[in-house]
Amino acid sequence: MGICIGNFDTSVLPAGVLTAINEDVPMYGVKFDGTNSLGVRTYDAATLKFTPSTATVAGIDNFKDLAPFNVKECCRVYSSSGTTYYYKENYSNSEWQQIREGKHSTIVGDIMIEIPSFYYYRPSENEFIVAPRFKVGFLPSPAHFRNGRLLDKIWVSKYNINTNYESKSKTSPKTSTDMNTFRSNLRNKEMYMLDYPTWCSLVILALVKYANMDVQASVANGYSSGSSVYANGNADNVLGLDGSNTSVGSNEASLCMGIENLYGNIWKFIDGAYSNNLDFYLGDILNITADPTNVAGLATYTKLATKVASGSNSAIKTISYDTSAPYCIYPTSVGSPCPSGDNIYSSTSFNCCLVGGSSWLGSVVGLFAFDVNDAVGISDVLFGAVGCCFS
Repeated sequence: MGICIGNFDTSVLPAGVLTAINEDVPMYGVKFDGTNSLGVRTYDAATLKFTPSTATVAGIDNFKDLAPFNVKECCRVYSSSGTTYYYKENYSNSEWQQIREGKHSTIVGDIMIEIPSFYYYRPSENEFIVAPRFKVGFLPSPAHFRNGRLLDKIWVSKYNINTNYESKSKTSPKTSTDMNTFRSNLRNKEMYMLDYPTWCSLVILALVKYANMDVQASVANGYSSGSSVYANGNADNVLGLDGSNTSVGSNEASLCMGIENLYGNIWKFIDGAYSNNLDFYLGDILNITADPTNVAGLATYTKLATKVASGSNSAIKTISYDTSAPYCIYPTSVGSPCPSGDNIYSSTSFNCCLVGGSSWLGSVVGLFAFDVNDAVGISDVLFGAVGCCFS
């Protein structure tokens, strides 16, 4: 299995990383008390500031130039002969908007957010620490650790995958489509669906940066109170990496570390993650070609130690803390208090996994919104996908 569960073998680290073990590597942390949404920044994050941006006011972002928070927007142009990345900072705003919309004369591809590799340490349920390079006791970001190899960077689609299986602005997210169809079409250009290790890696970075579990109240409400799905590109004018066009409380597209509508608008399928009888199973998406058709198909998957919470549109009280897979952040109990403000939908059936919430769910959407209530193979008008690439 390619995902990192259990102890990390440092022999896979590049020589340059091993020689840097004794360096004074910075680390950025946040600690929550389990009852309130607001956390306390720790270590090298203690003095850093963040406020969200709008289309007219750039927020305060002391993180944006610091690894591993220094994500970059780019265009991935794929062909059978190779893949080329073009970066936003090398173009004017008007030319880059043409590229975002697929209207450029020569550069046409998928708009992605490049995420640099990092290491993380989670000493307790509600504490998260990240570092740009290896530190003793830290584990590699599970998003970047694939098939026993540590990747320098990965890419996540800036936009929800559209009807042509692309990440492009001013296009409609594709819905009413099952995971197998998303998966097979994305694989045609060596792209994958978002998996749980990547989702959790993004959540960890967001928690440290925002120091708040309730992203709707602190970064951007997201499109979460509408009767239809927003088109891609409605946050293109936001002046920073995080926020929304008008204000935190507005019902509009959100931007989270450069990714539009990471939560809200549509539920996002998570590939390689399934539940049965509230047991949560993870598989390596590099080796998955189709959904398992029954519970027996989970035999090659890793079952995590703690069950998913039982709840039907229920407030999330606690999240998982499994020392064998400390990156995993899924709901384990429901009730009050609910620090994230997000809800869970679950049942004991054999189900797929979705995250983030949709345009019909109001305040229950966010980084912790979690659904293992829908049968494997389902499609729905509010279910869609985010893409990711590893090369």
